[in-house]
Amino acid sequence: MSHVSLPCRDLEESKIFYTQVMGGKLVHEIPGFVEFRIEDIIFGLSEQPEGWTEPEAEYPHYAFYISGPDFELMKKWLDSYAVPNYPWRRDDTALMYFRDPSGNLFELYCDTGYEGIKALPLAPRRGGRPIDFRSLNYQWTGKSPAKNVSRPRFMAFAHASLFCRDLEQAKAFFTQLIGGELIHAIDGFAEVRVAGIILGLTNRPGRPTGRDAEYPHYAFFIEAEDFLPMVAWLHQNGVRTSEPWTRDGIKGLLYFRDPTGNLFEMYCPKLKEAASFVRGAKQGGSYSIDFAGLNYVWNR
Repeated sequence: MSHVSLPCRDLEESKIFYTQVMGGKLVHEIPGFVEFRIEDIIFGLSEQPEGWTEPEAEYPHYAFYISGPDFELMKKWLDSYAVPNYPWRRDDTALMYFRDPSGNLFELYCDTGYEGIKALPLAPRRGGRPIDFRSLNYQWTGKSPAKNVSRPRFMAFAHASLFCRDLEQAKAFFTQLIGGELIHAIDGFAEVRVAGIILGLTNRPGRPTGRDAEYPHYAFFIEAEDFLPMVAWLHQNGVRTSEPWTRDGIKGLLYFRDPTGNLFEMYCPKLKEAASFVRGAKQGGSYSIDFAGLNYVWNR
């Protein structure tokens, strides 16, 4: 996976949060858009009127692996920044939900090494109470942490869990068309491994990328020799796409949606054919993406 790009209400506020709280490193900034590297993944941020996880919803959310010692530290770290959080457990896995100031929902995933796991509340589907996702929303003050709280760190990006309208259709799309491997399916939820990244899929309450919105979207690297064949493959299988386009005549880019409307991007860092692609309007070209036009009814 190349990156996950999220909407935010206030870009300057988000830059502070992703630097100080999430421990991200600013790697790219242009007017209206920034990118942070957090361990092995890039998170992009841009202002948009809506598009973050809904106040009472669990999907979409974005998960990081974290060690047992850092799980406990992260709880103290978030508390010190006055960020509401909810630790819980599913069998032998410790988990924690929290949001960024815009409402994008994150999950911490610790499957070994957390000594306090037995004291955590049970998962709702393991006999525990429902999670109050609305209580995780907040007005962030930018409060600084206490001096005696150590900064924790994530281990790696774990998964992105997305809403789908039809779970069987989504499983077929991501396995048969995208080439993913179904690795887990139970009780209205499935996980598919795509290019080394796990995508969770569920028809539980949530929503996809807005019909005419650019964020959130999820970008995968693609090799130069696979770029144009993949475009042809998507079209052959009834998927609407943007035109292949470029920002600089070097990178090859393409947007498309899954049948629910979740927005994906193909990203090729160096593609010779990109020299002839249309250039984005934000980069001085004439091409503006019709995001609403990428929605379609998939009949496969």
